[in-house]
Amino acid sequence: MIGPRRVLSRTKGALRNVWRFWTSRPLLLTFVAGLIATGVAFGGMAGLSYSESPAFCGQCHTMTPEVNAHLNSPHENVACAECHVGNGITGIVKSKLHGAQQAVDLILGTYPKPIPPAASAMPPANEICLRCHDPTRETGDLLLTRSSFQEDQANTEQRTALVVRLSGDPNQGIHWHVLSKVEYVTPDQGKTITWIGVDRPDGTHEEFIAESQVEISSQAGQQASKLQQVGDPQQMSCYDCHNRVGHEFTPPEKAMDDAMAAGTIDPGLPFIKKWGLTILSSRYTNLPEAYAAINALRESYQRDYPWVFLERPKQLQQSLSTLAKIYAGTSSPQMDAAPSDYPNYLGHTDSAGCFRCHDGGHYKIDNGVLSNEPIPSRCDLCHTFPSVGATAPNVMIGPPPTTHDNPLWVFQHKTQAATLDVAATTCQACHSQTYCSNCHNSGATSVTHDAMFYNHAKVISDIGQQACAYCHQRPFCERCHQADKDKIFPKESPAPLLLQ
Repeated sequence: MIGPRRVLSRTKGALRNVWRFWTSRPLLLTFVAGLIATGVAFGGMAGLSYSESPAFCGQCHTMTPEVNAHLNSPHENVACAECHVGNGITGIVKSKLHGAQQAVDLILGTYPKPIPPAASAMPPANEICLRCHDPTRETGDLLLTRSSFQEDQANTEQRTALVVRLSGDPNQGIHWHVLSKVEYVTPDQGKTITWIGVDRPDGTHEEFIAESQVEISSQAGQQASKLQQVGDPQQMSCYDCHNRVGHEFTPPEKAMDDAMAAGTIDPGLPFIKKWGLTILSSRYTNLPEAYAAINALRESYQRDYPWVFLERPKQLQQSLSTLAKIYAGTSSPQMDAAPSDYPNYLGHTDSAGCFRCHDGGHYKIDNGVLSNEPIPSRCDLCHTFPSVGATAPNVMIGPPPTTHDNPLWVFQHKTQAATLDVAATTCQACHSQTYCSNCHNSGATSVTHDAMFYNHAKVISDIGQQACAYCHQRPFCERCHQADKDKIFPKESPAPLLLQ
């Protein structure tokens, strides 16, 4: 007598054979197209629309992590098909064919854990992203500020601010990568990049190769040709940086910082950042196991900090509940999925991101020979130097003075700033509220206004303060003072003081 397990095994085997039969023949495309036509005929467009909605796509338990991430993304109100289905009937047929294969994998239990990222299988970005977004219109600089909390007992808060240079100019700014023709080769769906080709506006072509791919410098050109033959060069698009924009799995540290800044996790709880981060960074076999770890944290507070139960019981309960929500929303033990499985390449703080190319280890190929010229990796190519402080930091944006002829520029430049296309009609548009007090606390007030522009650095240096980095972002000065940067920022000088 055949047991139930053997019957199930034979059934799965038969289904696999049927699937191989269909997928091995062009007739499958006609069959799927016929199913779509039949569905539209009997169910109408409403049925087709429902089959492309988050409610339909989220019915499979394998997609629960992606659905949860989508609900907390900038594209929460965008239907799945808007991004995952290409233009025309061809796009619909391809998506339904792919969905049919996923359905078979679900029935047979042959789906991978976790589900791999699908950026490489997305329709072209010009069919999807550019329907709503136009990088040529992103011409202004973007001021970003965020709070982060240290892992000490007091969960000390630090404020970080920087200005991101977007720019619609094809010669500069972050969006230069997609406004120009940039090609690359990757052996692992974008995790690492081994070769880059760039077509410059003047018609010249440049190539860069990862130094790990070259053993003999004179053979760099030959190795680059091999990489292109094997790796199939791709043109850089929105997906290469915004790869998780619809399904971001927020890293534990960022999720903790955001919740603590919003107050849903109380920064007044001793070591909550450190202990919460330990829980969120761990892998569990199921959700009850993760919730047990959170309950154990409650017991730790009761044992080590009994005053918390007397003075902040509601805050503790809310904080632990938020930890549970964060874990359930960013990890899926059932699918063995965690944020580290889905790196976000936007920036370089949570993953390699920009450093996949701008790591100082990709060198230009000059006449087939590896040169010593790397892809530029200066911080100020894409943003100002991050300003960090316990309070809102000072960030200087806008252009530097056109000349140094006006010794009172420090005080009179507000008239120039008011004419800029950045709505800089108030001091706060460029400076934090602490900017004035930082300057006065530095000792610069002992310099007369007429001599301020030229002499204040020496006065501040003489009294023991850092000459420039105390008030100014280093890349801001280096735009003009490249040759003098070692003089302005001595290598042997003490570390810059944090703004207070």
